[in-house]
Amino acid sequence: MNGKLIRFIDSYIGIPMIFLISIVLPARKKRTFRPADVPPKKILLIKFWGIGNLFMLLPAIQALRAAFPDSSVDFLTLAHNRDALTMTGAVDNAVTVDIRTLRTFLKTWFSVFFKLRRERYDMIIDFEQFARFSALLTHQIGATRTIGFTTRGQHRHRLYTDPVAYDNDIHMTRSFYALAEKSGITQTFTSSVTLHAREMLRSKGNGILKKHGIMPSSPAVVMHIGSSDNFKERRWPPAYYAELADLLTDRFGMHIIMTGLPDEISLIAEAKQHMKHSGRIIDLSGQLSFADYYALITVADLVISADTATVHIASAVNTPVVGLYGPNTPKLYGPWGKGGLALYAGFDCSPCITNFNDKISICRHPDGRGACMNAISVETAFKSIEKYYFLPDAPWLLNNLKASIA
Repeated sequence: MNGKLIRFIDSYIGIPMIFLISIVLPARKKRTFRPADVPPKKILLIKFWGIGNLFMLLPAIQALRAAFPDSSVDFLTLAHNRDALTMTGAVDNAVTVDIRTLRTFLKTWFSVFFKLRRERYDMIIDFEQFARFSALLTHQIGATRTIGFTTRGQHRHRLYTDPVAYDNDIHMTRSFYALAEKSGITQTFTSSVTLHAREMLRSKGNGILKKHGIMPSSPAVVMHIGSSDNFKERRWPPAYYAELADLLTDRFGMHIIMTGLPDEISLIAEAKQHMKHSGRIIDLSGQLSFADYYALITVADLVISADTATVHIASAVNTPVVGLYGPNTPKLYGPWGKGGLALYAGFDCSPCITNFNDKISICRHPDGRGACMNAISVETAFKSIEKYYFLPDAPWLLNNLKASIA
């Protein structure tokens, strides 16, 4: 099903359903407990939308596991997120809902509902920022404590025993962590995460580089050109990527790897048409499984991407990443690992997709769709990247350049 259609239905059917259910079947009264005496035995976490969100959840999940080491932690998400969730190794079981068609959605919804209701969870944490469906499902499954966001205009807080005010002035990693704190954890927030199978990922990633003639000692940049079908105005023009790639290869001898989803192959083809050195580009668009892509990001020296999951995967593995922002704001969704840099034009109309409008918006800028992304010039991007990653006194000098300078 189309994402915008799902959000439209979620809003116009979800809101009246929440009002009705909250009156007839209010959220069950909570039983207060402290981690030291009555820890939860079974925890269910819910996050449907966004692979990037799954990675931004890692600090919260790891804090929950540290606070409740004997608890089982299950995770409910969309079917196309399963591979990403499994690769993190952060939870015990992944349960999924399939939204490819209305039929598969209804079938998996009912199956998931009955399966999870039988588990009798002690605590459910719903990490969705605005979706009514997740709040309804949380209420249906039921638990001693249910925790979720109170987001302005969404009305979903009525179905939780422990609502938490959504703060639109802090990064989403912090907002997710605030929900975990409501559960009773006392650990101080840290963006540093311990990742599953890190050595395996590095081995696989280096194998991909070697297959394409890049040795581990040679500096490699991954450019992720696409942004999936979710608000395409987040994309930086392919011609801009082409010019930036030429500058990086000419000035610093970087190997450039371009990636994208199968339906974004044409974007890379367009970029290559604008390049002086297109023969130096390694085009892996539509060729990588999620595991391969995850491994490639792990071993890359630098990642350059628009506002997509790529930024958050790189942040989680502490690969230096440059995020390009326009319709969304880096204040909430920018890089959060070591060596992250956000470029943002900051138009008066930005951000236009928010957690208050269900991330459904139409570009109304007088210069046309994508004007805020076009405003990030190649010159600005290159000078920022040079300053922060390539000059001898760069604060995040890339590892493969340090040896040559020394």
